[in-house]
Amino acid sequence: MEEYLKTRLEQGKNPLWSQITEELEYSKGIESVKYESLLVMGMGGSGIAGDVLKVVSNSVSSRNIIVRKDYSIPSYIREQNPFCLFISYSGNTEETISGLNDAIENNLDWAVISSGGQLIDEAIKHGREYIKIPTGLQPRNAFGYLVQGVCRFVDNNESTNITSRIKEVTNEDIDDELFSSAHNIAKDIKGKTCLIYGGTPVTRLVASRWKTQINENAKSRAFIGDIPEVHHNEILSWDSDPGFSMENYHLVMLRDVSNEHEQISKRFSYTEKLLEKKVSYSSVNSSSEDIFGALMSLVLLGDLISIYLAEELGIDTMNIDTIEELKKLLKG
Repeated sequence: MEEYLKTRLEQGKNPLWSQITEELEYSKGIESVKYESLLVMGMGGSGIAGDVLKVVSNSVSSRNIIVRKDYSIPSYIREQNPFCLFISYSGNTEETISGLNDAIENNLDWAVISSGGQLIDEAIKHGREYIKIPTGLQPRNAFGYLVQGVCRFVDNNESTNITSRIKEVTNEDIDDELFSSAHNIAKDIKGKTCLIYGGTPVTRLVASRWKTQINENAKSRAFIGDIPEVHHNEILSWDSDPGFSMENYHLVMLRDVSNEHEQISKRFSYTEKLLEKKVSYSSVNSSSEDIFGALMSLVLLGDLISIYLAEELGIDTMNIDTIEELKKLLKG
C-alpha cells in the first residue's frame, strides 16, 4: 500500500477528504473556458473522474457531457464541436494522448487534467488550459484529486457548485462501522469471484469502481451487473449448479434506497429471495439521502474492501507488473 494511504488509514482519516479539499494548481485562464458540449476522455483510474462528472452533473447542469474511453474522437462527436477535456494521472496514457492528437488535428478546443507528463507539456506548448494535481500516486489512489479537478472545471465554467456539494458530504474521519463493514465483506469475497450489482446511476458507477479496485488492489476477479438488465438474462445463470456458485461466487448488491425507483427496490428484494440458496451475497445500502453523499461513502467502502481483501490474500496492492508488461508489448 502507498505510504500516503497507509498513514491516512492508520489515523482513521479519509484520504478522499484530504484530496477533495486540497488546493490544486490551475493555469491562469482556466475560468475563462466556455462550452455548450463537453467531451471527457480518460482511461482506468483517471477516466472514472469523467464518469463521476456525468452522473453528478445531471442534477445541476443542463450541458451535454460525453464520456469516451478510446483512442479517437468519432465524426458524430466532432460534428458537435465539443470542448475536450483529457484526463490522465501520469499524463502519458496511450489512448488519451491519441485522443488529444485527434482533437488537435480537428481544431477542437481542449484542456487537460494531469500530474505532469505529455499532457501538461502539450497544454503548455499549445497555450491551453490545465489543472495540475500532485504526483507520486497510482492513478486509482488519486480519485479525490481527479474528481475535484474535473468538477472544479465544470464549476468554473458553468457557475455550478458540484465541488462544494462533494466537500460537504465527504467526512474527514472514517467511523469504526465502515472499517468493520469493509473487513467483513472482504472476508466474504476472499477466494471467490465477486459480482457487483447496481440499480441507480450512482450505484452502477460505484459498482464499476469496486470492480476495478478489487481487480487492481487485490488482483482478484470481479464483474458488474445492472438491475434491471440482469433480470432479463443473467439471473438464469444462477440456476446452473448452485452448489458450485455458493462456494465460488459472492454477489454484492449495492443499494441507494433513497434514490431508487420503486420497481428497482422491489427487484433487489426479489433478487435476494430468488438467489439466497444459489449464491452467497451481501447487501450494501448507502446511509445518505444525497447522491453526492452516496457516491463518496460507497466509493470509500469499496476502496477499503479492496485493500483488506489484498491483505487477506497476502497480495501487494502496488504490483502492476502485468499492465507494465502489456505496455511494453504495445510499444514493440
